[in-house]
Amino acid sequence: MIINQRIRSTTKVFAATAIASLAIAVAPVISQPAHATTPPGTVAKVITKVVKLSAPKYGTRSYRPVGKLTAGGNPIKGKRIHLQKKASGRWMSVTSCVTNRYGKCAVIVTPKVSRYYRWKFAGDANRRADVSASFYLKKRVSGLDYTYANGEQVFNATSTNDRDCGEIPGYKKPVRVHGSDPWRLDADNDGYGCD
Repeated sequence: MIINQRIRSTTKVFAATAIASLAIAVAPVISQPAHATTPPGTVAKVITKVVKLSAPKYGTRSYRPVGKLTAGGNPIKGKRIHLQKKASGRWMSVTSCVTNRYGKCAVIVTPKVSRYYRWKFAGDANRRADVSASFYLKKRVSGLDYTYANGEQVFNATSTNDRDCGEIPGYKKPVRVHGSDPWRLDADNDGYGCD
């Protein structure tokens, strides 16, 4: 009788100890969130950002849009980004370039009509696809850049024949700007320079 009581008592102590040990071993596993571990072979994608830096006038009828590709604020080198135009409500690629060590690249584009453009990165094994904010490029009108107040017209204005407002006589001011402003006379973008 005493032996049976001892056996039962020992069994209860053993069972209680085993349950406590199992609870301690399982507790950390249960407390971890389901997403804490990444399955082997999976690639964690980095959020990528394509930045439209600028689209300055280039030559008489063209523009030179500059794009920049970054991930986590750092430039990405050697990746192709595409310049796209919006036509008939759809975006389509016009041309592309490969980013340099600063994450930048530029192309020359001559719009046949005024329209919106954007940069696009198609993504890769490590980074998500992304697009820049859109920007508007106007069609250059037949090489006519400026009309002076006295009626004289200026065609094919470029940086090589650049003029400042101080070099233009008073009787020729204000200067009407047509489509683009290669001499940067129209500081307030109201369509008239040197006013």
